[in-house]
Amino acid sequence: MGEVDEDDYRAGNEVQRSESPGIRFMQRSNINGPIYERIQQVGEGTYGKVYKAKNKITGALVALKRLRLETEREGFPITANREIGLLQSFDHRNIVGLSEMMVERNQVFMVFPYMSHDLSGILQQQEIKISDGEKKNIFRQLLEGINYLHKKRVIHRDIKGSNILISTDGVLKITDFGLARAMKNINPKVESPNYTNRVITLWYRPPEILLGSTDYGREIDIWGIGCLLLELFTRHAVFQGTNEVDQLLKVYDIMGTIKTSEWPDADRLPWFEMLRPNFHTESKFKEKFGGILSTECFDLAASLLRMNPAQRMTAEEALRHPYFQEEPAEASLEFLKHVRGEWHEFEAKRKRKEMRQQQLQQQQHQQQQQQRMSI
Repeated sequence: MGEVDEDDYRAGNEVQRSESPGIRFMQRSNINGPIYERIQQVGEGTYGKVYKAKNKITGALVALKRLRLETEREGFPITANREIGLLQSFDHRNIVGLSEMMVERNQVFMVFPYMSHDLSGILQQQEIKISDGEKKNIFRQLLEGINYLHKKRVIHRDIKGSNILISTDGVLKITDFGLARAMKNINPKVESPNYTNRVITLWYRPPEILLGSTDYGREIDIWGIGCLLLELFTRHAVFQGTNEVDQLLKVYDIMGTIKTSEWPDADRLPWFEMLRPNFHTESKFKEKFGGILSTECFDLAASLLRMNPAQRMTAEEALRHPYFQEEPAEASLEFLKHVRGEWHEFEAKRKRKEMRQQQLQQQQHQQQQQQRMSI
């Protein structure tokens, strides 16, 4: 069977099948049998649920990512095939490593070393204090990881806080390569890569993707990296839209509407005319973030979040930015050894939902009491 590109079929939700050439199953075992014991769900990736589990023989903790194969009658979906192939090709401290594959009946699991936190989970715990030097360390590791991917011509296509794992000894690793792909070997001056537009979690989606671009590259990851730099200081996502149109408006509200003098090719984007705003706004970026970022940090963030993707700083350039030389110096992440509990976005969301339900129940109880008293 010839190679099938997931970008060619994703839009129709049609799943292609593969006999998984080149995929090596390093171990086959019953996951509920003698090897691994699932402890709890800790996440949900692009194509499957993620569980914390323990190796019953060694006692080592692992993360198990169950691949979604419900729509498959045989073999792997090409997306899972690609994710595993990419993971096996990586060798970098700041990229998650695939330990082995596990198969049980019709279920396939990827096995990774377990990491106690993700960036979103940590940032949502306001009691966890992070110094400017520690933020610099986190961001430098993030750039090291994305620079490695980009030098290998790989686009992650889902950069966000929950996909940035952090261990208790302060090592950061980029994870979830379910949407990642190697860049096509084409001459961009002659043909378009025609990638899928259905990528990146909404709040981290750059303006060109929101405007329908299928001709993109590494710069879409850079926008997400810039969002995370701001998030280290604000402790929340900066652009929180409810749908694609609202997301674009959230970007315009802070970054200003598109100026064709600064982004000449913007009017060629598929949805540019359809979504052209009937108003003009100037950037509020400095007004919003100038007071909480140092001069160099502000310049770096602005360079990563250029509206025109062609003007965005690369990861390699960002690593050389003066921000990393200014005071305070980068600090080790010793604070993570003293953090109580394990913090992932999945768990944080669950706890917030429980709190909302408790508050709702309390309100309903109070209303019932007031009604009884008024009778």
